[in-house]
Amino acid sequence: MLPQIINRLISISMKWKLALPFLFFAFVGTTTLTYIGLTSQIRLIKEEEQKSILHYSHRFLEEIDHKKNQALSLATMIAEYPEVQQLLAEQDRQGLNDLLYDTYEQLKVDFEIEQFHFHIPPATSFLRLHYPTRFGEDMIDYRKMILDCVRSHLPISGIEYGETGFGIRGVVPVFHDKEIVGTVEIGHSFGKSFLNDIHRRWDINLALYEIKGPESLRHMAGAGKNVKESHADLYLTGPRIDETPTILIAPDRYPDRSILFNTVKNYSGKPVALVEINMDRSEIQARLSRTRDLMVMVGLAAITISFLLTYLVAFLFIRPIKKIVMVAQDIAQEKRDSRLTSRTNDEIGTLTQALNTMLDALKKRRVEIEEHSRTLERKVQERTHALVSSEENYRTLVENVPLIVYRVLPDGTTEFVNSYLTERLGYTIEDVVSDKRFWLEKISATGSKAYKTIYNSCFIKGEECRIERLLRDKDGRTLSFIEHAIPAKDEDGKTKWIDGIMLDITELKRLQERALRSEEIKILGEISARMAHEIRNPLVTVGGFARRLRDSLPEDDSRHKLAHIIVNEVARLEDFLKILISSIKPFDLSLTEVDINLLLDLWIMKHDMFLKSKGIKVMKEVIPDISKVQADEERINQAFDSLLKHAVISMPEGEQLFISVIQIGDRLTVTFKHKVNRLSKDDLEKFFFPHINDKTERAILDLPLSKIIIHRHRGKIDLISEGDNILVMMIEFPIEPAADSVI
Repeated sequence: MLPQIINRLISISMKWKLALPFLFFAFVGTTTLTYIGLTSQIRLIKEEEQKSILHYSHRFLEEIDHKKNQALSLATMIAEYPEVQQLLAEQDRQGLNDLLYDTYEQLKVDFEIEQFHFHIPPATSFLRLHYPTRFGEDMIDYRKMILDCVRSHLPISGIEYGETGFGIRGVVPVFHDKEIVGTVEIGHSFGKSFLNDIHRRWDINLALYEIKGPESLRHMAGAGKNVKESHADLYLTGPRIDETPTILIAPDRYPDRSILFNTVKNYSGKPVALVEINMDRSEIQARLSRTRDLMVMVGLAAITISFLLTYLVAFLFIRPIKKIVMVAQDIAQEKRDSRLTSRTNDEIGTLTQALNTMLDALKKRRVEIEEHSRTLERKVQERTHALVSSEENYRTLVENVPLIVYRVLPDGTTEFVNSYLTERLGYTIEDVVSDKRFWLEKISATGSKAYKTIYNSCFIKGEECRIERLLRDKDGRTLSFIEHAIPAKDEDGKTKWIDGIMLDITELKRLQERALRSEEIKILGEISARMAHEIRNPLVTVGGFARRLRDSLPEDDSRHKLAHIIVNEVARLEDFLKILISSIKPFDLSLTEVDINLLLDLWIMKHDMFLKSKGIKVMKEVIPDISKVQADEERINQAFDSLLKHAVISMPEGEQLFISVIQIGDRLTVTFKHKVNRLSKDDLEKFFFPHINDKTERAILDLPLSKIIIHRHRGKIDLISEGDNILVMMIEFPIEPAADSVI
């Protein structure tokens, strides 16, 4: 059935093929514009509704703040009356009542207060001017505001629950002779009367709910329309974000309402109540309905006019084309060989001229085809021979260059790779070509920075890309390569594949690192030699004269103490000079197989008491059966001893020292991680420079020598600052290094 419908649509006349798409697009465009216009208006109206109802929410909270400040101001004014302070200090209840009852009546009229209450410490009711016959009860358990005011001696205001429910209260301490004698409280209603006043002034509907628990609300009061009906279930079942108002515009059950829920906090910042602001939107709905009807009518009129105009244009356009089609059919059947006559200069005239040009071209091509058919076979043979020769030369070239040459498709399929890949990475050509995921997983490492760079440059941007990257061979060894990828594009400019070459620079990188380490050691040695030369002679002279001066003075002489300080400082400089000399002193290496795990275990056992004295706990994580390294056991033990002792001494007491040993390929890495008292960028840069201080032990003064020993073993040390004063030291060794010559 469906194929028949499709065939009928394909077979309709060009008039309808032109008319139907225009009609379709006119319908879709008009409908879309109508929908967009209507939805945009609805969205704008809802945004305005949200702003309006949110404005009322802010005004509601401001009204609470106003009442709170008003209550605090009135209570402060009462608390500052000397007569009030004297009567409360004497606990003269009748005197206070006689003095302030008229004031209470006036405040009740002027400021609509509901509570005028005096308390004596800590939180005992003394006098309620709004209920004079009731007093004396202890309110500590349910009136924390009074207790906090007495303890802090500071005024406090806010919402708090009392015996009559929630109220907006202000509590102020009353002092007499600089001693607190009680507190005075002014309270406003936070219930029906409060909501009625707001409803009368703002003409909005409100309701209050007490928060009994995370999923439990109790209706307290309401004002305006629809307040008898609780909408709290909309808040409990709808989306909620703590501390943020929840706004519901035309919810499912109340399409003619806009409802806002917002939490109300007590004086200590805890949410205790929920306010509901309810606004009528029936007028907005009626306006939207009228707008929708108008837009639909305008859209239908536009579609009708579009249909009539499109049909007329298609009819006028197709009529001359039909005539040209009839002539073209004659040309196709070779019934016409003469040129056509054009009557107009428009597109139809251009089409007629094109048919004339086609007649001329057909004649010319007919002659060329006849000539080409006679020479085609010879040209095919010559081209085939040239292609075969070119392919043989290309394969000979790529198979003999010391580079990995490859071709990879966009889906990761390896279309071609030369045999040098087997020599460098250990994988066979069959491993690469047969596995569609090989290049993505083994070479490109999907998700890596190198993969993203090549993919974005070549397959997305269609540009050449040259990067330096690390690869692992089949045995897990890390090799360095420089890769140059070139995209091949189709006629549309899209990348069909990438051709690339990869140059192995592993040995070059190692030589470069070795040169850098040698240069670093050379610079360290030159610095040490220079400093030792400059310090030695004046140090000997100063030390000798300082000792003679100290020994020649009596011990009770104040100058003897100063001379003793000079002698101690000279001793520190002598220790520093020893560090410099040890750093530049040449030594030989006697290489044997060394088990790094065993060496670290022995160090931990040897210094167990030292670690316990500082409360340091060592967390060691190693891989069993790890390869041994070729090293001078005495020298490498000397280096680790100095580095680990420095770590323990520089750590705060009670911290943890993390030690890990891992092996990746032909490299073994030892990592020390611990917290230090202070760590700056300058500390990292000068970590291995000679330095001493009063707390430094002589056994760990050989940090420069430790670095020299590691480098002499073809290793390297990297320092990283991590987190809050966390020092990470990574020491890397080759499994089988060759010994350096004596420095």
